[in-house]
Amino acid sequence: MNASREQQHRKHMNTSRERQQKSMLIGLIVLAAVLLLSIIGNIVYMSRSGRLSDEKDKLITEKEVLQNEKTVLNETVEIKDGIIEEHKEMIEIQAEEHAGIVQEKDARIAQLSRRAAANANDLKEQQETNKKLRAEKEELMGKYEMLTGEFEKTRQELDALASTHEQLQEQAKIAEQLKVNNLCILNKWERWLCADRYNVSQARRVDHSYIHFEVDGTVFTQAGTKDIHLLIYNPAGGLMYASSEMFAINETGEESPYSIKSQIEYAHEPVHVEFNILHPERLQAGIYNIEVYIDGILSRPSEMILE
Repeated sequence: MNASREQQHRKHMNTSRERQQKSMLIGLIVLAAVLLLSIIGNIVYMSRSGRLSDEKDKLITEKEVLQNEKTVLNETVEIKDGIIEEHKEMIEIQAEEHAGIVQEKDARIAQLSRRAAANANDLKEQQETNKKLRAEKEELMGKYEMLTGEFEKTRQELDALASTHEQLQEQAKIAEQLKVNNLCILNKWERWLCADRYNVSQARRVDHSYIHFEVDGTVFTQAGTKDIHLLIYNPAGGLMYASSEMFAINETGEESPYSIKSQIEYAHEPVHVEFNILHPERLQAGIYNIEVYIDGILSRPSEMILE
């Protein structure tokens, strides 16, 4: 755009100079024509009027005037020539500047063309790379979907295994606990020698209870010393023969008294446990709940019914 403007400016300057030269030539031609017409008119006038002397003087005067005008015109022409030379110098300077600008613009255009060509090559390479990456992405997406399906399947299997593991852990915890087997409650009446002293079912006659059972575990049960606490609740729900000592119930974390306790050494073999409980006062009829705790874990609940 700058080159086009500079070309238009140079063209305008050339046109202005040509117009000035034409104007000067036309002025000179007009001036010469006027002078020629004046001379012809004077000659005609002199031939007609016969006043040659006067015409001669006039012609001399006019000649002097014309000479003065010619002198002025020559001076004007010299001035115009000086202006024209100045304009030529300016035009030459502008032409040189324009040539330098054009050369610089051409170099810039060549540089941009090379850069555009390089960018076009880079763009083509990038398009090829994008095409390959798109294909690889589609392939990876397919693999991702396949792996996602396998992962979901594996996750479900892991969830099932985790659930099974939790169940096994619960079963292992249960398996670690000692079990009370063959719990037997035998009530005795010692006041009458001739009567049936065992298997007494009437509350008023029971003065001695004999509770025995076996304690055994599994291969998961740890051997060692085990504390056994026996709790007997009367029909009203009160703990009978409550001890001053307390033991911790694992399930609730609460401290509780007990009726009677024992301690055994477990070595992965059944251990026979016996509790002899004397009833100094007459018992009431009803249901007596019995709980056996081993190391704070309820191992066996039972009940005793007296009439």
